[in-house]
Amino acid sequence: MTNLLYINASPRGDLSAANQAASIFTDALADSVQVNRLNLFEAKLPEITLEVTAAKMKFAMGLELSEEEARQWTVITNLVSQFVEADGYLFSIPMWNFSIPYKLKQYIDLVTHPGLTFTSDENGPKGIASGPATLIYARGGDYSPKDGRPDPFDFQSPYMNAWTRLVGLEPISEVLVQKTMAGPDALSKTIEAQKNHLTALARGMG
Repeated sequence: MTNLLYINASPRGDLSAANQAASIFTDALADSVQVNRLNLFEAKLPEITLEVTAAKMKFAMGLELSEEEARQWTVITNLVSQFVEADGYLFSIPMWNFSIPYKLKQYIDLVTHPGLTFTSDENGPKGIASGPATLIYARGGDYSPKDGRPDPFDFQSPYMNAWTRLVGLEPISEVLVQKTMAGPDALSKTIEAQKNHLTALARGMG
C-alpha cells in the first residue's frame, strides 16, 4: 500500500481554498493509497528548546545526549520518521504575507536535520526522504511568473521548492489556486480550473 502524507498548513478547514483543492486530489486517489493527515494547526508541534538544539548538535557530532535531551530529541525523530517513511506527499499551503504560514515553517525546522532528512558531501546535499510531492498554493492575488521571471512577491514557491529538493522529494508538482479573494464565483472557477490537473496527479500516486 502506498503511504501519502498530507500536510495541511491552513487553520481554516473546509473554508480553505488550498484544502478544497486538496480534497479533489485525495478524492481521486486509488484505494491502494493510504492517506496520513497532519494538520499543523492541530498537531501541537513541539517547541525548539535549548535541549533540542543541544541534542541536534550532539547528534551531528556523535556525542552522548543527556536524559532530557534524549527525551525531547525522540519527539523530533518521531516526526522525522513519519516524514521520511512516506511514499508521497501532499501540501496545502495558503500564502501568508507573501510566504508560508508560520506553522509550516515550524514543522520544516523540526524535521530538517543533517543525518536525518539530508546528508552532505563534496557534491553537495542529498535528501534522505523520497517520493513525489504535490504543492497546492492558495493565493489571494495572482503571483504567477511575470515575463518569464518569478513574481517578486512570491516567497512561497521558491522556498518550498528549495526545501523539498533539499530533503529529496521529486518530482515536484505545483498547483496554483489564485485570486481567492475575488469572491465565491472566482474561487470556484480557480479551483475548478485545476480539477483535471489535481486528478491526474492523484491517479499517478497509485
